[in-house]
Amino acid sequence: MLEVMLWMAAGLIAGRLFRLKNLQKIILAMTWLLLLFLGWEAGGDSNVVKALPSLGLDALILTAGGTAGSCILAWLLWKSLKDRKNDGGNAGKGRSDGVMAGLSGSLVILGFFVAGILLGLAGFDLGEGLVHKLGYRSLCILMLLVGMSAGGNPELVSSLKSMNPRIVLLPVATVAGTYIGCVLVNIALGYRTTDVLAIGSGFGYYSLSSVLISGSRGAELGTLALISNIIREVFTLLFTPLLAKMAGPLAPISAGGATTADTTLPVITGCCGERFALVSIFHGFIVDFSVPFLVSFFCSLG
Repeated sequence: MLEVMLWMAAGLIAGRLFRLKNLQKIILAMTWLLLLFLGWEAGGDSNVVKALPSLGLDALILTAGGTAGSCILAWLLWKSLKDRKNDGGNAGKGRSDGVMAGLSGSLVILGFFVAGILLGLAGFDLGEGLVHKLGYRSLCILMLLVGMSAGGNPELVSSLKSMNPRIVLLPVATVAGTYIGCVLVNIALGYRTTDVLAIGSGFGYYSLSSVLISGSRGAELGTLALISNIIREVFTLLFTPLLAKMAGPLAPISAGGATTADTTLPVITGCCGERFALVSIFHGFIVDFSVPFLVSFFCSLG
């Protein structure tokens, strides 16, 4: 995975130097391509195809555990903050548009994955592991683009000065809570702990985490990671109002994981208030940036 990290580092440097903008459409297109290759590889593996029904249930259980753990720690963090005024501002505003936009994006991603599975099931084989190689090269390009996008964002660091200092603990709560929840529910599932932690380290970033895990631990675990992290994002899109009401505005941000800087941001700001937009973006960026490192770390332990 060193090569993948080097591509991202190169992207960060390039983004800092050239400040390239409007890369999101290209990143999205590369994400679609990656999911197509991942589905193609999974569909061509008979063992993975047979395991899909059970993988779906396991993914749901892992998602429930990881999301619950992160929300609980986010709620405890929120309770510890002294300034909690106006925490419910603009509740529900813009929820419908945010949900529909986010869900449509998830459905498109899922569509490319399903299309890849169908190609694999139909017996289309490029030979000599070419599908896997193309997926890996696409991943390197995606990491370069993600790095360029992050490196070209001059507003993120300067905006941190206006935050409550303890808010920086929210990404820590998300990571720690996810790990605790995944490990606890895994008592009933029986996967290797390192595999479960690698899957949880996706934090909703299903495209990148699933490809990393698939390349290192096999298509079956990669598929489990994909399904689990898609469920996490969809759950956040649908249940942000309920989470905000029951556990405070930091809970849906923590539940959204790496998606809170983009896909789930409209729903979070609509239900929790505009003042949490910066918190959501900061949280999403930090968690998003941690995904390749944490996933690769736990995969290497396996």
